[in-house]
Amino acid sequence: MEVGLGTCPYFDSKVMEKSYIVRQVRQINEWSELFAEVEHPHLVQSWPYGEAKKSTGWSPRRLVIERGGEPVALCQVLDERLLGIRFASRISRGPLLLRCDEPDIEGIYRALRQGWRYLIGGLLLIAPALIDEQDQWQPLQAAGFRRWRQNGWSSAYLDLRLTELELRKNLSSKWRNHLGVSERRGLELLISSAPEAVAWIIGQHVTHMQQKGFKGPGPDLLQALYRAAQEDFIVFQACLNGTPVGGVAVFRFGHTAEYYLGWSGPEGRKANAGNFLVWNAAIEMQRRGCRYFDLGSYSKAAAGGYSEFKQAMNGVEYCLLGEWFSLW
Repeated sequence: MEVGLGTCPYFDSKVMEKSYIVRQVRQINEWSELFAEVEHPHLVQSWPYGEAKKSTGWSPRRLVIERGGEPVALCQVLDERLLGIRFASRISRGPLLLRCDEPDIEGIYRALRQGWRYLIGGLLLIAPALIDEQDQWQPLQAAGFRRWRQNGWSSAYLDLRLTELELRKNLSSKWRNHLGVSERRGLELLISSAPEAVAWIIGQHVTHMQQKGFKGPGPDLLQALYRAAQEDFIVFQACLNGTPVGGVAVFRFGHTAEYYLGWSGPEGRKANAGNFLVWNAAIEMQRRGCRYFDLGSYSKAAAGGYSEFKQAMNGVEYCLLGEWFSLW
């Protein structure tokens, strides 16, 4: 029988260094309140994403790390099982730091690792939500983690606290010109979270993956994510003469929204539907109260394609540390 985090004496403050305690969060309301305090959250750490991953064989576990009785970080762990037995756990873009002037990175990661040492055991894979800078490596190494893969998640976000005019001025001149062309082409914008719109964008996404030979989120995960938070799965369609020629899906989590899927057909590409859709998606999420619009993963080293398309929006770029592991 497994013992839940927070029920074992090894997590008592007398045992954990610097009075750190790791406990499990079981209620979505508590998780949502803590999640709202994270300045830059990540989709894969959201409660709905954990629920959606159940459809692909992973089991979510939500943890909060406290120091002196105050929450300082939280993270969602995904457990992988074989024949009902957990043999590995993964943390993607976590733990998420709560608002704190001087977070104790080493203490937080040491407390997290101690949890696996005393209670769970096995392989812990982690892609930390830390910027890839040399001074971030040392705390992880001191806490007992070892680097596995170098390249981490890279993306950029638009600061939606800026005005629409300021956001538009920040676009590269080429991107802004393409947006202007799209607006003069007579594209019609449709916004929906209806099942039909979601099924449409998932279908286009699956066909796109097959045609281009790339791997993205699978249809089972996408449908499960929609079921977990229907109002936060938002589809934008660009139409010409009543026919969709392009579309994107955006997912909202906390005060952030992320570009998640995109597709443009031949007519859509001619009309610069991609510029039209992403720009209008960002502005719509601003209207809905989001603080940031994450452009989704891209490679700063890649030339052309969607990496260049996203970079030209001139958002605030960031690159996270790669993969790390702890084995007990």
